[in-house]
Amino acid sequence: MKTNYIQLLLGGYLLSLCFTACYKDRGNYDYHEINEVSGIKGINDKYALLYGDTLRIVPEILSTEAGTDTGRYTYQWEALIEGTARLADDAPIVVLGRGRDLVCPVKLRPAPYDVYLRVKDKQTGVEWFKKCKLTVQSAVYQGWVVLCDVGGGTRIDMVTRLGDDDKLITDVLAFTNAGMPVRRQPKQLLFAYRPAAHQFYLRSAEGLERIDGEALTWKSTYNIRYEMMSPAGADFAPDYFYNNASLPGVDYVIAGNQVFHRSMMMGASAFGAPVNYVDEEKTPFRPAPFVACGMGGALLYDQDRQRFVAHDPMFGTRCSSLRDGSLFSYNTGRDMVYMTYTGYNWGDVYAILKDKAGKFYTYCMNVGGSGIKQVHYTEMTGAPELDKATAFSVSNQLGYVFYAAGSRVYEYDVFTNKAWLMADLGREQVSVLKCLLFNPYGKEFYVNLSNSLVVGSYDPSRPDTENGAIRVYSVPARNEQLQLTWSHAGLGKIVDLAYRER
Repeated sequence: MKTNYIQLLLGGYLLSLCFTACYKDRGNYDYHEINEVSGIKGINDKYALLYGDTLRIVPEILSTEAGTDTGRYTYQWEALIEGTARLADDAPIVVLGRGRDLVCPVKLRPAPYDVYLRVKDKQTGVEWFKKCKLTVQSAVYQGWVVLCDVGGGTRIDMVTRLGDDDKLITDVLAFTNAGMPVRRQPKQLLFAYRPAAHQFYLRSAEGLERIDGEALTWKSTYNIRYEMMSPAGADFAPDYFYNNASLPGVDYVIAGNQVFHRSMMMGASAFGAPVNYVDEEKTPFRPAPFVACGMGGALLYDQDRQRFVAHDPMFGTRCSSLRDGSLFSYNTGRDMVYMTYTGYNWGDVYAILKDKAGKFYTYCMNVGGSGIKQVHYTEMTGAPELDKATAFSVSNQLGYVFYAAGSRVYEYDVFTNKAWLMADLGREQVSVLKCLLFNPYGKEFYVNLSNSLVVGSYDPSRPDTENGAIRVYSVPARNEQLQLTWSHAGLGKIVDLAYRER
């Protein structure tokens, strides 16, 4: 009992010491403010430089302690490549400099970067950050790539885009020392989307060949013959090449009476055997020089039996016939004039056909994701100069058909069967109409461009070395007049064009 009493007294004594210590500690702390960086000025939100140019930034460090010696800080400038542009062997962080002022010759590969300035107070250990955007470009990093006919020969011009500025490079393959021999009779230029590195394909009288999509360079082994599974002779000259942004890596080549297909998405690096056979038919069909392909399938046209046929862009080794729908028969009995895949209605295909009486018809089918479905069908009445049309395109946003006759551009609304004259370029001849599709990850620039109409033209009264022009028009709803948003002149005589996106 005595022992318990002593333990109780001892416990109470220790507890009282604790309270006393706590009481004595109250208000014993001496709080004071530390130096803080209240702002970093002199750094723009974004920079755009050519590879090899010098990035110069002189920041101003603002601190809460007036007159703080900037030698009190350490500095580090870091560049991190944006995730969508990252390759497997890219370094996660590249240190650009360790001084307050940055003077750095840019040796980063062309791509978009996030750049950070890290400022650390050596006395307190506190660190602050300032972020900006840096786009490193080659001279041919991004912009319009234009196929021109100069004296019957092929010349590729480029309106390159650096930041918000544009610069014309005539004969860009000479500029890049591509080394490609002279090519005659330019016919087609296409920007081919790939799961990894995108490429250009050029078609001329000498055949079809690839151009490197990064540096715009060329090798003799870039001829399409080296991408065929079966041997192709030196005279192999395809009539048509197809690829679009909706299925990167799915390609079609039409050469004479043969259609070749490959799907890099399924691991095929080369074109296999011809696929222009329908069901169990033993005789191949003669294809029209058009393909329209989406997630729900690909459409081709049999010129012999004048019918649409379907192809599986992933696994198909031959084509299949189509069962007639409620709107029209796939066995049309008409000649194919034009066909294209569009972004309208998430994958509508527009085909314009002509009958023996000279009447035109629009067939609309959707290939967006759940097979091939009929959407719309109409005879194109009340369309001035349609019989003289030399170029066509379809709005990705509104589904209007555009066609060009001479210097004039018309818009035809297939839903109301009415046409409007949208542009008259006077002495110039319209040679190209494009409503381009992109794979832009929602970037506003490309969204706006995909909703626009691109017009390529040339003035025959001027030398074909400099008589070409590109115009970009926004396409308003309710058939209102097109609005010119961008233009550039001084190019060669335009045959085709594409945009090198980033």
